Amino acid sequence: MRHKRNPRRYAAGFSRRFLEAIGAQAAGVGAIAVFAPDMLKDQWLLIVVAVVVAAAWAVFKQRQVSPSQWYAQGNFTIRLVVGDLFQQDASAMVGMTTTFDTDPTIIDAGSVQGSFLRTVYASSHTRLDQELAESLATVRPVSTIVKAGKGHAYPLGTAAILKGRGAIRYYCLAYTEMDEHNRAQGSIRGIVHSLDKLWDAVDIHSNGAAICVPLLGQGQSRVPELTAEAAVRLMAFSFFLRCRRKRVSSELRIVIHPNEINKIDQIEFQAFLRSLATA
Repeated sequence: MRHKRNPRRYAAGFSRRFLEAIGAQAAGVGAIAVFAPDMLKDQWLLIVVAVVVAAAWAVFKQRQVSPSQWYAQGNFTIRLVVGDLFQQDASAMVGMTTTFDTDPTIIDAGSVQGSFLRTVYASSHTRLDQELAESLATVRPVSTIVKAGKGHAYPLGTAAILKGRGAIRYYCLAYTEMDEHNRAQGSIRGIVHSLDKLWDAVDIHSNGAAICVPLLGQGQSRVPELTAEAAVRLMAFSFFLRCRRKRVSSELRIVIHPNEINKIDQIEFQAFLRSLATA
């Protein structure tokens, strides 16, 4: 699969690693020349080999790897992985709207919530509705919307916590709002607020275990100004700031579907995570 790359950053990284490799080889050659100065005379082939080796080393070091960064202050990790959100053997966040609609005629089957319904609830939105209602029993709706599906709207950032297998929990997070035509709409401010509420819930229910989150603000969520590149940084930075204040989880795992990974420059994201470690 072809992954997105920033050509300028890739060229800069390649040049740096190429020069490092040339420098290391030159140091070795210099040491040999001290004891056997005639051995290297007119050995142009060695120069060609050194250049090829340096280029190969630079390409190897610039290969795409899954971004991961551990932070000593707070003792937590932020990772980005490619895969299925519900095959991580860890708790996960599932994005929903403030009405917590689940009907397949309203929710896109290809969305994370659609996958959640199929994978975890065997396509039974009735059972999912029942468990959502139990979790939301103590939360008061803030408005009513006249539309098909559910009409009670809960506060933005409301998290319904559902029990999964063993210690796994599913944090159904209302980070977008439905209109009367069942169109989900969100904003960057709403996502930031909702992430804060998510970390609150994770702090209470996770016992420090890893939390997996999908790519937010894409597709039907309708946050056009939030690109995939910006979304992963926003989620990582929100978690980073919270854990610097008080660790809520040992690991934030951003899980990207294989069909979406080409939207993200992983080398660039690794550089971003590394920059936070020195902040």
